[in-house]
Amino acid sequence: MRIPTLSRNRADRTDGRRTRVLSTLRKVAALGRADPADVRHARVLAALWMLAALGVYFPIALLGTPPVLDVDGDLLAVVAVVMTVPFWLLRSYPVAAWYAAVVVAVVLPSTLDVLNEDPWRWPPLLGVTLIAAYANICARTPRRIAAGAWVSAPVLFWVYSVPEGRPGWLIVLVAIAVVTDITRTLRRTRRALGQERALTEAEKERRAVLEERARIARDLHDVVAHHMSMVVVQAETAPYRLTDLSVEATADFAAISRTAREALNEVRGLLGVLRSDEISADLRPQPGLADLADLVATAVRAGADVEVAEVGERRSVRPGVDVGAYRIVQESLANAARHAPGAPVRVEVEYSPDAVELSVVNAATADGRQPVERPQLDPGAPEGHGLTGMAERATVVGGELRAGPTPDGGFAVWARLPTSSLEAMGER
Repeated sequence: MRIPTLSRNRADRTDGRRTRVLSTLRKVAALGRADPADVRHARVLAALWMLAALGVYFPIALLGTPPVLDVDGDLLAVVAVVMTVPFWLLRSYPVAAWYAAVVVAVVLPSTLDVLNEDPWRWPPLLGVTLIAAYANICARTPRRIAAGAWVSAPVLFWVYSVPEGRPGWLIVLVAIAVVTDITRTLRRTRRALGQERALTEAEKERRAVLEERARIARDLHDVVAHHMSMVVVQAETAPYRLTDLSVEATADFAAISRTAREALNEVRGLLGVLRSDEISADLRPQPGLADLADLVATAVRAGADVEVAEVGERRSVRPGVDVGAYRIVQESLANAARHAPGAPVRVEVEYSPDAVELSVVNAATADGRQPVERPQLDPGAPEGHGLTGMAERATVVGGELRAGPTPDGGFAVWARLPTSSLEAMGER
């Protein structure tokens, strides 16, 4: 009967691997597909650029070429088209645009008679295109590629410009190269700093969550250790408290005691990894809902205006819920003091048959100022580790937590922590 089970498990594992592989392939394929909105935007820009080349640049080339070059008729249209090509390449192909402009600037004066050489032996529009293409390749390409333009541009302008204008053109070309290189370096540095800042904030958030989870684990350790210790004590004393136990029952109680001790040692070993020396020295019992009065009194002595209300009959709850509820109220009061100093705060604890509900609401600041902006309950936010920690505490006992601004400018934190272990397990 075990062979079909093994075959079925093997098939399930194979199906799981196949599903993961297909999912990965879909993600890789999606990386190669651009966003349709971005594609439409790029197509619109390309169409507008083509319209500018044919509707604006080409007519100007037709009008500006004859005064400089001896050309007319069909040949004029060909020359205008040839001049338009580098302009059209400027947007998407900076390297091709520059070298196409250089080729046109060399070929036209060599094949056609030049009628006017001032300030250079090209139509004015081609000279402007050369300068634009030079600035474009300097700004948008790496230095090793732009270096070709740094060398070819001075040579081109030195040969084809009038002698008295050559020093000025060299100064202009050097200035364009320097300014664009500095701008490119600053832009790259700013981008790198932004990426580093994002990584730092993400790491800060991740470490804050891990620290809060470690703190929760330390709190829960005392609860688990207490229950496991009780299991050990009851199992070891059972043969002395109960009469007429069979040999099998005595052996079962011994096995229960041994297993419980092993589990307790493993929990303590795990806690040793989580604890620091400072925390391990803190042997005080964990606080709970019964200690809320002392917590509120401490806040009031610090200058806070706190009002506490209990709804329902107070009763003992699970240790995890007891500690978690106390920590949520503690963090909420600390946030209220930090973000809305002097604002009145109302803490309400409601004991329902199956849960404990907490509500901590602070109004706007006492002097009428807007409260300091408080981060939302979002694990991806760069701040708001307190809210993230409270959400972790609610989740670990199977509860839920919500936080957000109130209509009057204050802030509210609400949490529901189930008191039944079965309900908590059902919500996980």
